[in-house]
Amino acid sequence: MRTLLLRCSSVALFVLVVAAAARAAQGDPAAQLAAAQAKIAQEDPQGALDILDPLVKKQPKLAQAYLLRATARLMLDTPGGKEDLDHAIQLDPTLRQAWLDRAGVAVAEKRYPAALADFQKARELQPDDPDALLNIAAVELLMGKLDDASKGFDAYLGLKPGDAQAHYMVARNYALAGYAGLAIQTLQQAVALDERMRAAARADANFNDLKSNARFQQLLATDGYKPPANAFHAQRSYPAAYAAGRGPLLPATMDALSAVGEAFQPQVEVAPDWAVLWGAMRVKLTDAGQGGSVELTAAPNAMTPAEWQQRSARLLDSINIQIAKRKPRGAAKPPG
Repeated sequence: MRTLLLRCSSVALFVLVVAAAARAAQGDPAAQLAAAQAKIAQEDPQGALDILDPLVKKQPKLAQAYLLRATARLMLDTPGGKEDLDHAIQLDPTLRQAWLDRAGVAVAEKRYPAALADFQKARELQPDDPDALLNIAAVELLMGKLDDASKGFDAYLGLKPGDAQAHYMVARNYALAGYAGLAIQTLQQAVALDERMRAAARADANFNDLKSNARFQQLLATDGYKPPANAFHAQRSYPAAYAAGRGPLLPATMDALSAVGEAFQPQVEVAPDWAVLWGAMRVKLTDAGQGGSVELTAAPNAMTPAEWQQRSARLLDSINIQIAKRKPRGAAKPPG
């Protein structure tokens, strides 16, 4: 199932202190609201309702209680959630989160004009929030208003010129709405800012309709990384193939990183001709001759030259050890 690509943040979470539980037990509305929010954060909507149902009876004009109860009811998919949002807005029209949540419900139900109106109201309440532009443009795109949506997306990106995630969000919206050219163009900009956006797009169901698009496939297949000036660099060949991630080189490299204590991100990008892992070092794997190759790079400010020499050599040596562990017993040793 495709997910909404809007920045409708869930109900803001409060940090509970130990005394909050005691105040909640004593009937303090603020403490009860905080306790209900904590239940929602713990994905326990029924526990939140157990707190909120008595609270709204005692405090029928407490808008925040209706907002939280709406969230709990919508999580449980039980009746009354939308009505609670309406009631929260009636009690406090400045409660921005209620407008955002009601807009999100309208988008899910494909009531786009209603969603647009609520997002616009939320923006009036906080005009300096860049995500308001994203929300409005996303709904305009769903309504087929491409020109208006594109202007809104451009304005949003103008406020976040170096933000790869912002470009990625816009690309996802274009892809979801079927605008392949605009989606790929914006995704290219996101990847140029942070190559990890390419890895994210590779696994993102919202780009599924582009899988047969030659430009999209070219983007996914191209490693356009350019190391910064004076970057550290090391490379070594091994008697183990990469083989599109199916050979022993990738698991051996991952085990080696763990063995030497080099932290790396769980996101690993695996392409037919190469793979990339990210940490203090960028680790790239490819096939080379009868085996494979591992290339390490790091920014010049990531560590001292002495640290680089020690850490890179230790990792490259450890890869050899991990490859040897994977050889079947009795296997012939490589020449030399």
